[in-house]
Amino acid sequence: MSLASMTVRMMLVLGLLSMTTGPGAFAQAQRLPVASVKSKVASDGLMAREQGLIRARELAKSEGLDLARYELDTFGTELTEDRGEWMFVFVCKPVPPPPGCMFMVVVDRRTGKAQLFPGE
Repeated sequence: MSLASMTVRMMLVLGLLSMTTGPGAFAQAQRLPVASVKSKVASDGLMAREQGLIRARELAKSEGLDLARYELDTFGTELTEDRGEWMFVFVCKPVPPPPGCMFMVVVDRRTGKAQLFPGE
């Protein structure tokens, strides 16, 4: 697909979006106040992502994993369907990793309990 045809398609999509949802569809995102970004508790009253990630990294280090060898996987959602647990997947660097070179940490948002699941 050429750049020109991709540009035309994008313009059509944006035009349709504007017509169907109004000019508010293109509202600019606003930055959250620093206090809300660093909060330990999410808006739903459970553990915030940042605190869950800290707990996941602490557990991985306590299990002897060198986090300098891993990076946080950004594919998929980190929150379970019932919103009760954070799921953080760490994959070996460089990406793509060899098969099994990963691990997952699941953190309960209510209790803070974390479990590590090694790759296979």
